[in-house]
Amino acid sequence: MNVLMPLLLILIVGGMFTLVITMMVRGQRSRARGMEERAAALRLVRERGWSHQPATYGVIDRLCGMAPLPIRGRNLKASHYITGEFRGRGFCCFEYTTGTLNVNDGPGRNQPVFWTVFAVTAPSPGPELVVRRPQALDGMTQRGRVVQLGVLEFDEAFRVITDDESFARDALTGGVVPFLSTDTRATKDAPIRLHNDELLTWRRGRLSPQDLDERLNYLCDVLDRIPPQVWSTI
Repeated sequence: MNVLMPLLLILIVGGMFTLVITMMVRGQRSRARGMEERAAALRLVRERGWSHQPATYGVIDRLCGMAPLPIRGRNLKASHYITGEFRGRGFCCFEYTTGTLNVNDGPGRNQPVFWTVFAVTAPSPGPELVVRRPQALDGMTQRGRVVQLGVLEFDEAFRVITDDESFARDALTGGVVPFLSTDTRATKDAPIRLHNDELLTWRRGRLSPQDLDERLNYLCDVLDRIPPQVWSTI
């Protein structure tokens, strides 16, 4: 026993040391990979003639109301704020960070968490509308009430949150519901949110060149499936 205890202690300390080193190496690789992807994305932005600002303050305040952005915010920072035109629509995308010590930076303040947010201009302003995968506190949302559209598979897989049920039904039940039910981008948890005259989606992670086309195409595909008359009746 006198021999085993020191050996056991050595193994435990060695295992903890190895774990710490492994996590540090993985973190460094992840940061390096993120920097490479962001550099590639910015090269693509320049090639397409889009505008890029390394940092903006207050520009994204208009999009507050749902995580990853706070319910309300003022002078929020957006990193790598990109604007341009895609498939005939204006758009913006940016990185946003939660988990910092700034009280305006949204939920969680222990470790920085990076998000990439995309927004495409809709034909007209509309009532707040969110379509996303189910979450634990859906019944306590502050952004409207959960609406079921009467399509069993869709209602089980997604949550529609709005205060304007009539608009939600008119906008979604024709082409959007079958599209979201089968499109791999939607089934991989790509929420959509109509906020004023912009349709948004977001994901956890930093900007990458693959995201630019994939996410912007996704938003445009959703907008293409909303009947034009829906916007004219608002």
